[in-house]
Parts: sequence; C-alpha cells; structure tokens
Amino acid sequence: MQISAILSDYDGTLCPTGAVRNQDENLIPANVEEILWDISEKIPVCIVSSKDFAFLHNKTKFANVLSCILGIETLVISRHKKTMLTATDQEPISSDMILQCQDFRCVKNSILSVDDATLQHSSEVLSQLAEEIALEFNEVYIEHKFTSHSKKILAGITIDWRHTDDWKYFKAKLEPQLRKAIIEKQRDLQQQDRPNNIQIQTYAAHPFIDIYAIKCDKGIAYDRIISEIPTIIEDNTIRHLMYLGDSENDNPAFRKADVSIGVKSDERLNPNLECKYTVKFDKLAGFLEKLHNDNFVFSGL
Repeated sequence: MQISAILSDYDGTLCPTGAVRNQDENLIPANVEEILWDISEKIPVCIVSSKDFAFLHNKTKFANVLSCILGIETLVISRHKKTMLTATDQEPISSDMILQCQDFRCVKNSILSVDDATLQHSSEVLSQLAEEIALEFNEVYIEHKFTSHSKKILAGITIDWRHTDDWKYFKAKLEPQLRKAIIEKQRDLQQQDRPNNIQIQTYAAHPFIDIYAIKCDKGIAYDRIISEIPTIIEDNTIRHLMYLGDSENDNPAFRKADVSIGVKSDERLNPNLECKYTVKFDKLAGFLEKLHNDNFVFSGL
C-alpha cells in the first residue's frame, strides 16, 4: 500500500528512550532527522507525543502537526524551512527566522481537547500532586508539561528515573510506592471537595510514570491530527496512514493505523506493543529512506 502520512511518537521512537532529559541532548539523530525532512516535503509528517510544545517545537520543525501532552493540545504548524534547524557557514539563520521560532509565530492553529476552565481546575490539583511527590521522592525527576497558549496551563507531569543506573530496581521498589502515594493524594484532594479527572499512565517496562490533568490517549490524538490534515482525506480516496511508537501508550494509535510499527530503542525494555511490525532504532533511518525512495509504497518489513 502507498503511505499517505506518517504519524510518530517522539521520545523513544525518534530519539532513544535512555536519552538524558535535557533540552540539548534529547534530540533526533541527524540521519533520522534528515530523512524526515525529505519525507515531509512530499507527505505529512506528524508528531503524537506526551511532551509539550515548548519541548518539541525546536526538535521537530519538519512536522506539519504536533499533538502534544497525549493529545490535550494539538497544533497545526506553518512548515519551517530546513535552514532554520541548524546554522551553517553556507546557510546562516537570519534573526527574523530565530524570532519567528521563539515566539511560536509558526503556529497556524492550536486546539485544546477540553475547555480552559476544566483544564485549569485539574491543573491546580496536578500542581499540588507534583509538589508533594517531589518532597516525598527526591530521587526522581519531575518534568512539568504546559499548554502553549498564553495561560500556559500545567496539563501533565512525568515522574522519571531514567537517569538512574538500575531501572529494574526502581521499577520494582519505587514505582509501587509512587503509585500508592499518587492515588492516596488524589483521594485526599477529592475528600477536600476538589474532584478531578487526573489520569495516571504507567508502563510495563519504561522507567517513568505520566500523570495528566484530564483523561486522554494517543487514539484521541491520532483522530485529532487526521481532522487537521485536509490532505489525508480527499475526494473519498482511500488513504493509508503509518504510525511509529515504542510504548504501551502508543497502542490506541497502533490500533487505528493502517501500518503500525514498533521501534525498539533500548534492550532493557520489552513493552507489550499492539503493532504489526517492529524495527530496531539503529535501522529506523534506513527503513524511512527506503520508504521515501520507494515512493512511500510499503510492502512489509
């Protein structure tokens, strides 16, 4: 079948799971990024991620649409020029280009999956949870994820221990304590007449837990992206979509995709993926290049 668009997770799929959580280090390898730029010139390339837009923006400028924080916020992007990504002596970046990227003028449309008031209420609960978890579990890193619009509402957090040497130990010893503490704190807040729709996302093997301000998943994010790309459905022509992911939270999107491909980026992980195909991370660039050279006709792996 001929692929009409590629939708992909970011963390663990386009960059390795074990990458340090650092704005400068958690980057897509150059060979993968290069072919994604080439692909995006011909078909839409879209990101479906638990990361927020502030994190993803400068790392995924080849993308047409970004569905962030597990679909809580979806943004349609004016496609950047490739020279905006990396300055070179031959193709320097202008100050106007830098300004445009910093103030997000590239965003054509931003859609929240819930109204501001509901999100704000759950955000306050999420913020309190994050503060209390940080005090009680000082060995973890907590990443805060905000919406991109002017209010910058906290919509998700990740409790992360991938910086530790022994992921399995933390998984077995720390995660049960974390889950119990989160549930108890959530129950306490509800008893204080502070009802909320907090959603906890755990994983079979990955070294982190995600908590979201509202119920969300990548199946919803997948549908939102499709609705925002008019080229996907045109004149009732059958279109075929490919989805790339690496963890259990990609399963709702795997189930919707015409071609579902799990990416294995770390030998320490063995997630339960509902995908039809798998590819090792070090083979991803070659697979994408072949797909591009074959005019996006996919015949298997």
